[in-house]
Amino acid sequence: MNVVVVDCSVLGEDTDFPMLDIDKFGWEQYLSLEGDDVIERCWRADIIVSANTAIDQTVIDKAFKLKLIVAAGDSTNHIDMKAAKNREITVCNVPGLSPGNIADNQKICDQVVENINAFLKCEPINTI
Repeated sequence: MNVVVVDCSVLGEDTDFPMLDIDKFGWEQYLSLEGDDVIERCWRADIIVSANTAIDQTVIDKAFKLKLIVAAGDSTNHIDMKAAKNREITVCNVPGLSPGNIADNQKICDQVVENINAFLKCEPINTI
C-alpha cells in the first residue's frame, strides 16, 4: 500500500499524520507538488491525499493502482470527481474542517488517517 500526500505544507509545520493500522505501507509526503511533479510522484500510489493540489484526470489516469483519494479538508473542488467515478476510485473528505486553519490542521491529519484505515478495513467513510 503506497500513500502519497501531495501538499502537506498547507497543513502547517506542526502537524503530523498518525501511523496507519497496517503492517506494510509506504508513506511519501511532499510539501508541495505541481503539474507534472504530481504525476511523477503519484503514478504508483494506491492512495492520494491532497488539501488543495489539483488531482485531475491526467493524474488519475496515470495512477494505475489508485483506489482512494482523500481531500484533506472539506472541499473536493480540486479533485476531478467525474474521472474518479469513471475509474471507480473512492473519494472522501474531512467535513467541516479547513486546511490552513491552524485549529483544524492536526484534526485533519488525524481524520485523514482514520478515513484511510476505515477504507482499508472496508468500513464506512465520508465518501463524496
